[in-house]
Amino acid sequence: MFDVKTETKKQEKCIIDWRRELHKVPEIGTDLPKTTAIIKAALEEMGYEYEVFSNSGIKAVLKGGSPGPTIGFRADMDALPVIEETGLPFSSTNENMHACGHDAHAAMLLGAAKILMDHRDSIAGNVVFLFQPAEETTGGAKTMIEEGCMKDPDIDRFISFHVGTLFNDVKNGYVGIKRGPMFAGVSSFYATVRGKGGHGARPNECVDPIVISCEIIQALQKIVSREIPPVHGAVITIGMIKGGTIVNVIPDEVSFGGTIRTLHDADAALIKKRLPEMITGIARANGGDAEVDYFDYYPPTVNDPEVMEFFAGSAAKIVGPEHIVDIKEPTMGTEDVTYYIREVPGNFAILGSSKPFSDGVVYPHHNSKFLIDESVLWIGTSLFVQCAVDYCQ
Repeated sequence: MFDVKTETKKQEKCIIDWRRELHKVPEIGTDLPKTTAIIKAALEEMGYEYEVFSNSGIKAVLKGGSPGPTIGFRADMDALPVIEETGLPFSSTNENMHACGHDAHAAMLLGAAKILMDHRDSIAGNVVFLFQPAEETTGGAKTMIEEGCMKDPDIDRFISFHVGTLFNDVKNGYVGIKRGPMFAGVSSFYATVRGKGGHGARPNECVDPIVISCEIIQALQKIVSREIPPVHGAVITIGMIKGGTIVNVIPDEVSFGGTIRTLHDADAALIKKRLPEMITGIARANGGDAEVDYFDYYPPTVNDPEVMEFFAGSAAKIVGPEHIVDIKEPTMGTEDVTYYIREVPGNFAILGSSKPFSDGVVYPHHNSKFLIDESVLWIGTSLFVQCAVDYCQ
């Protein structure tokens, strides 16, 4: 068996070069022609055949030297509509930016694909490499799964992780793990409250949709505080409200909307039921009316404890057990990786890779000054390779 860290270190420059090449051409959603061209060319040079999905997703399969189980890895590859302000010599050449680290994810997985191809006879089973679009937008994972990315060969175990600064306790070069719920599920809603407008001096002649909307917005917080178990995490945030154009006129209608985050499926179902009931009920009780549009997006990301233990064991071989961090609390951010680990036992972890900007500030994901510490990218590739070696033996 080969030494994973030694082999990965040999590929470190190549991994960084891939990351920089991808960073220059950030693309969003499912329209990723330049991004996918780079990944396809790299896979072809390694000797892989690959499958392309309707949303630009790519699947490559390594068949090991002998029969065995199948492990799956995923790297998202889409960017964000953010204008980059890092000043890097390999900055974005368009109006998008890899402000979440997906360029690093794709480069690290390419590195793993190369190393494992070079040592395929050491693998007993199969390794599936998934390069996924639209994590930031429409849930590219779901489309790829519907089109069969987890089949032929059937993936038995799924491993994934994310770079950056999502959890402050996970320092550079450290690996963060959490058993159970880690990322929240997300939904959103938009409501329109209709009343009867009129002069602000004669509110008794009106049905004021602003007052009604204020009552509704306050009442919605009672779903979290009084209907969901206190030990569960849930958030209802109203981030948009529009109504009226002049201070002394009561408008005919008000619209508002918000985001919903939950860590448990049952809580998401409860909010989905109760939120429109409360909005329409309060509006009608005040003489108005309302309509609600509700949109489900990603479910909660819940790590399989057994798979996370396996991942932590493999990661300890790369970074040492003293560099494995137990993440204490989940985040109410969201990730579409959950679709994969609802299909098969899987995990989602964190690779600490933050880098301060020139002003000394470590800017968060989705910020125009977000930076990745490239010196830890070899660790990410090593994590993929070590998991493959440990599982397929």
